[in-house]
Amino acid sequence: MKSLIRSRQGCWTCRLRKKKCDERQPLCSTCEWLSITCYGYGPRPEWMDGGPQEKAVVQEFKQIVKSTSRRKQGFFDRGNGDTVRRGREIAPRATPPGTETPGAGAGTPSAENEAGGGGGTPVGGSSLGSVSAEESTLLMNFLDEIFPLQYPVYKPDLLEGGRGWLLQLLLRTKPLYHAALALSSYHLMISGLSMISAECRVFSAVKKEERLAMCLEEVQRTIRDVQVFTKERSHNALGLLASVVQLVFLELFAGDRSAWMIHLDAAVDMFQKGRRDELLHCGLTQKSKALIQHGMPLGHFDPADDGATIVQEVVTFRFMEATIIWLDLIASITSGASPTLLQVHSETFRPHSPTKLEKIVGCPNWLAIQIGRTADLHARMADAQRLGMRVDRARLLQEYDSIHAEIQSGVEETTKSKSGSSVLSVFIPAMVFPHMAIIYLHLVVHGFQELDRLGGVLSEAMQILRNEVPCNVLSAMIAPLFIIGCVARQDGEQGYIRTVLSAAPVIQPLLKHRSRILPALEEVWIGRQTPGFGWGDAIRRCGDLLLV
Repeated sequence: MKSLIRSRQGCWTCRLRKKKCDERQPLCSTCEWLSITCYGYGPRPEWMDGGPQEKAVVQEFKQIVKSTSRRKQGFFDRGNGDTVRRGREIAPRATPPGTETPGAGAGTPSAENEAGGGGGTPVGGSSLGSVSAEESTLLMNFLDEIFPLQYPVYKPDLLEGGRGWLLQLLLRTKPLYHAALALSSYHLMISGLSMISAECRVFSAVKKEERLAMCLEEVQRTIRDVQVFTKERSHNALGLLASVVQLVFLELFAGDRSAWMIHLDAAVDMFQKGRRDELLHCGLTQKSKALIQHGMPLGHFDPADDGATIVQEVVTFRFMEATIIWLDLIASITSGASPTLLQVHSETFRPHSPTKLEKIVGCPNWLAIQIGRTADLHARMADAQRLGMRVDRARLLQEYDSIHAEIQSGVEETTKSKSGSSVLSVFIPAMVFPHMAIIYLHLVVHGFQELDRLGGVLSEAMQILRNEVPCNVLSAMIAPLFIIGCVARQDGEQGYIRTVLSAAPVIQPLLKHRSRILPALEEVWIGRQTPGFGWGDAIRRCGDLLLV
């Protein structure tokens, strides 16, 4: 398992405390607000040698932070001169891994936790009464605002429990819980950034980092637990997987530009291990595992079965399975690498599969397979070029024709089956993604040459985007907007793409990674005027951009 801890380049104090630093000169805001000594950014202090002196300084920091937190955490400045009392944070008491029980008691955080150096506050069982008022506000903000931003197309069927599986998973998975609270804290902070004082902005940033630290520590501890568990002992590996996926989004939205890659690699590794172990450590009932492994739809259950639990477990697994595969696939587009989970596509997205990618991100199952083939084709072409090998053009065009024919066939079948469909929010993305896939395939094989061959596809795509895609669905169209935008013409099409990629709902304060998409696209528009400019040249303008 790759490390999940992020590197930091802040002041020596923040680096020692493993906290994010705002790198303000000469002293950072975090140290100043917490009333601890900021050791700046110069040479490493002599006492930082891992010995007794360093340990003494760490203990001093913890004592000061504990005192400062008790003094300051109780008050929250609204920024207008008023000060209101904050409720003391209460969270459920820690329980040994694998022994969580419903209705677990609540307790106050330890001094170590208040100082930012503790192991976090666990969420065990299903005891809603053990969640503090502050945390319940953050939790509902995550469920109502943030999760829909992450998955704007996802509208789960009430017969399958709606989003109940998500709430249940949050309340029994400490790392996921803290990741959700960290992202929710950040969202609320930036939503009211102009309305709160500078001190409160620092406080919110510190709280977000504390939540993230708790999440990372719980993830690491749980991974160690999973590694030492015997095969007879069940564990919530599915919840851990969801936690790491949430870290991908946390880093993508609010953290380091490239740190999300570490977490995605970890999530993919965990997913592959879960498949190899036949879902052994996912904490699933035997009935749920049977439904998942045999690709069976949810149906009627034996009266002896706990139907609600089975539904939640199966829906959770299939959602996470589709999400991991999709993130891996989308990452491969701008990285130029073959999807790590390429071999899984044909099995997971086979015809009549109960895992419906279309309902989660808008892209049909059959099309995800062809996008994966295209990404793999590009990776093989790039490898051959790096090694100085000659590309068999005839074989390349044969594979191009095969993928193109599959996309065309899929479009015809989709149009036929969805004729008269009233589920517009799902149907429209399913029609935009094929246009993206055809353009992507052309760019991989032909580069930006012969763009006139895409005239009809591009015109259709622009017409659908302009006239048929509801405004709220545009936020699910990030990859299509970028790839279709790459070949947009200057006769108003580029202007439309600029408008969409620079305004709501695509651009929002929380989704700040999206602000990098339009500048990258502008570079592609300039670069494609150069002879020989290809898809590899285009994605180098993207860097570590993830098109979600």
